[in-house]
Amino acid sequence: HVKQACGETTSVRVVEFRILVGQAWSQTTMAGTKRSGVRPELVILCLLIIAVPLIGWQVYRKVTLQFTEIMTALTSHPCTVQVLDGSEYDLTGLGRSKEACNNGDSTSCLDYHVHRDDNDFYLNVCKNVMRKPAECVNLFGGEREVKSSIGYQTADGVCYYMGQLRSGRWSLLDSRRPDAGLKLTYTGGSQCDGDTQRSTEYRFECNPEAGKGEPVAVFGDCDFVVTWETALACPVQQAGFFTFLLWAGVVVAAYLFGGFLYNVRFRHADADADAIPHIHYLRWLLGLVSAIAQQLCETAGDKVPYLSSAWGWVQDKAGGGYEAISNTFGEGGGAKQQASKPPGGTGILDRQGYDQL
Repeated sequence: HVKQACGETTSVRVVEFRILVGQAWSQTTMAGTKRSGVRPELVILCLLIIAVPLIGWQVYRKVTLQFTEIMTALTSHPCTVQVLDGSEYDLTGLGRSKEACNNGDSTSCLDYHVHRDDNDFYLNVCKNVMRKPAECVNLFGGEREVKSSIGYQTADGVCYYMGQLRSGRWSLLDSRRPDAGLKLTYTGGSQCDGDTQRSTEYRFECNPEAGKGEPVAVFGDCDFVVTWETALACPVQQAGFFTFLLWAGVVVAAYLFGGFLYNVRFRHADADADAIPHIHYLRWLLGLVSAIAQQLCETAGDKVPYLSSAWGWVQDKAGGGYEAISNTFGEGGGAKQQASKPPGGTGILDRQGYDQL
């Protein structure tokens, strides 16, 4: 019996009946599962066996890719350059690395080496030197004690760092001649005289017939200069005719806009088309371009039938726009032109003058 809030008692037969029904249902379900031969825990286990390796492999790939990118950023810097005039250079092929060596390029297995008197220079481009010289390892007491550098100078038991990779800066050999070549400067090397640190300046001279080339000579004792003739120092893409036209258009637009503001502000001209400098030349040029476009479209329409109908549709749709442009940029300009111009005038952008031209 169960005592309720009102103090009365009731039979638990209903509760017992529900318990019996639940037990019967559970036995039936288990019997059905046993008959089917499929256990849910086995299914879940199989899914986990398949899913866990796949997820782990994807995570491993992403982590490895991120680690590779980080290590590349720490051990090299971009060897592509773009200057203000639009010229582009790509000197990536000059850098030597173990990856290129493993891919079968035997020339990339060793760092660049230049001998001068009693000095030996070990160099690389856009990357640190791959193999630390034996003189440096012996002097500092182990390979791990030798710092990474873009170059090493060794001679008679001494070893000097020629610069740090992160300090690399690109510039043109001659700012007036982008096709002359590039300079790559590294700073932060070993102490030289007093507070002066060694630095290295690569002078890549453009020579289309030199191929990749190699360093020719190293000059200097503290501020090293490495001369190098290579075809990779020639611009891959130079500023062309369209770039020139673009900048010319920007300059002309700036001149016209500045002249318009000057005429309106200081010469008290009306803020209309007549305030634009040399507006009469612009009207003539616009009329000439319109006449040439008209003639070309009519000629093309005679050759190709559907172009003629398309041009007629454009004329019908653009007729109102033509009149608006004529009223704005025609001789005399705007409402003042309409008031002062005699009927049937032949301004270069009015309808009659346009047809005559």
